[in-house]
Amino acid sequence: MGEIRAPYLVDWAMTGRCDLSCRHCRGFPQEELSTERARRLTGEIAELGPGWVIVEGGEPLLRDDLFELLGRLRGEGLEVHLITNGMMITPEIVTVLKQLGIRVMVSIDGATRETYERVRGGASFERVLRSARRYARAGLLEAVNFTILKANYPEIPALFRLARSVGAPKINLIGLKPCADYAGELLSPLEYEEAIRLTCRAAQETGVDFFFDEPFFWAVVKERSLTARLPSEGAGIVVAANSACAFGDYIFIEANGDVKPCSYASMVVANVSKKSLVGIWDEMQASPLLNRIKDPLTRTGACLDCRYLEECKGCRSRSFALTGDWFASDAACPLRSQNMVIEEGIK
Repeated sequence: MGEIRAPYLVDWAMTGRCDLSCRHCRGFPQEELSTERARRLTGEIAELGPGWVIVEGGEPLLRDDLFELLGRLRGEGLEVHLITNGMMITPEIVTVLKQLGIRVMVSIDGATRETYERVRGGASFERVLRSARRYARAGLLEAVNFTILKANYPEIPALFRLARSVGAPKINLIGLKPCADYAGELLSPLEYEEAIRLTCRAAQETGVDFFFDEPFFWAVVKERSLTARLPSEGAGIVVAANSACAFGDYIFIEANGDVKPCSYASMVVANVSKKSLVGIWDEMQASPLLNRIKDPLTRTGACLDCRYLEECKGCRSRSFALTGDWFASDAACPLRSQNMVIEEGIK
């Protein structure tokens, strides 16, 4: 095996168990890796040398060996970010996470009690705000995560004010990806453009940093002459400086050990119960199919004619979910209905 280019991140859903029932949940396998296999996996992740590791679920705090596994990842010198729904928090949890040097992201998918509790079935708005404030006081809160839905995107300005009030230094706005009610909750291109406008305006007004996890974000900002800036400091749930679709450039590991080229892809490359993660990643780099999907020049339709093709690429998992075609144009893009040709000076 030759030299391996490191994935820029590894996203590991350690458990499929959860104490909530969210409208945008993509669904998770209930089987979990054994503690022994998970221990070995921490070493394999370290061998790959990703820029950072995201630990999520389900709700990762439901996994009994979570702290041991986090400790192993940190012991390998890896930067680790934990995503939690904020329903489970105790002084002991805060103390251990602080001792381990874990960065915490709390998911808050609504700026009002009504919207938040409608989106996150079984959750408490008061409890999640208390959790966010407690993590912030402990110096652990990296960001508030907000999945953008039809039901909540008008609350983006209020979300920025809410994030500031709980002490969150930034917001990760995550475009909705395939889920049970995808058609009912996915924003139209016009709604996506409005969400981007609301975000840019709210960030200016509040001074709160943000990541916008959609490959077309910066294309819309440029084309509409909006004002946005890169966050003041690095990693998290997306890469700010590289806004293009990251399909195949990182690793997502399901609770059962399935390895995917994207957190929302239906494609399973292999399972870590049968192969090492290092070997799987090497195969991913050599895969003709994955390399074709990653190549923006394989796009069809509006994306292929867009001036922003190289820096966007269009969301591959969404395109496949909506069309069954990995190479189709991104149906959610606010610019796809325009004649966005590559030649300079033509709009």
